Amino acid sequence: MTINANISLVDIATVPISLPRANDRKLAVRGLACSKLIAADISYGYAPVGAEASFPIWENSYTIGVRFKDEQSEIFVDGRCYHTPRRSTETHILYLSGVEHIDFASPRHTQEVLLQQSFMREIADDLEVPYASDLGRSAFHVTEDPNLRALALRIYPLFDQPEALDPLMADHFMWALGIYVCAHFGGMATRRPIAGGLSTWQTRLAKEVIETHLVGSIGLGELAALCGLRTSQFSHAFRRSVGMAPYQWLVLRRIARAQHLLRYGTSGIADIALACGFADQSHLIRNFKRHVGVSPSRWRRSLQ
Repeated sequence: MTINANISLVDIATVPISLPRANDRKLAVRGLACSKLIAADISYGYAPVGAEASFPIWENSYTIGVRFKDEQSEIFVDGRCYHTPRRSTETHILYLSGVEHIDFASPRHTQEVLLQQSFMREIADDLEVPYASDLGRSAFHVTEDPNLRALALRIYPLFDQPEALDPLMADHFMWALGIYVCAHFGGMATRRPIAGGLSTWQTRLAKEVIETHLVGSIGLGELAALCGLRTSQFSHAFRRSVGMAPYQWLVLRRIARAQHLLRYGTSGIADIALACGFADQSHLIRNFKRHVGVSPSRWRRSLQ
């Protein structure tokens, strides 16, 4: 098994995987892990590897999988075999902790996002609704829901830019995905009173805390707790008051600090990137161009 990952695979069980005898196949996993987000980009069948492989599993978890290619495989889950051909347009919900064996009969490429049942309970408690204990009609449920696919794929570019991921972004994604999946496939109620915005002191506190965490960031749940709110309630209220999600505000404040340092300082772009909480110079350049329209160096020259 070849693993190119940022996630730790220590102290977890593995699912046996059967590969063809030919030595022209490879199982490769790229991982993302930040706060509540654990995801993997999995490809098989594109380069040489040995005949033995295994795939990590976590206890009490589902995985939300987006398929990029048609494939043929057999998955044994809780004593049942699922073996019909799968189309590239499909998204699946798999009870990962029930997987017993996987047979790959063809190349495959999927993105998998882990949805732990402990987090599903946290969502239900936060919304003050009954917990959705099961997702889908079976332990392996396939759907062509375009909204679920689009939502799950929001993080796919981050497998090439893992340094761009921070806790606020990861939490925002996981809460959105978790609520959607639990509501649409687990029957979880999402009725809640219409939420207003943050009070003046809550808005000021949230902005000040984000400002002091431009380097290192802070989790969504921590911000909510400081304001005395539940996580989902805080997220909706912040957007209502500020006009954007907390992690979007974080990025804008990092850009603003970079502009200040570019205008009044003499440091190089790489040093400014680190001082503003960006992972590196290229991370700053991408975000600066997206929000300002030009590169940091060109923007600095325009001030002269």
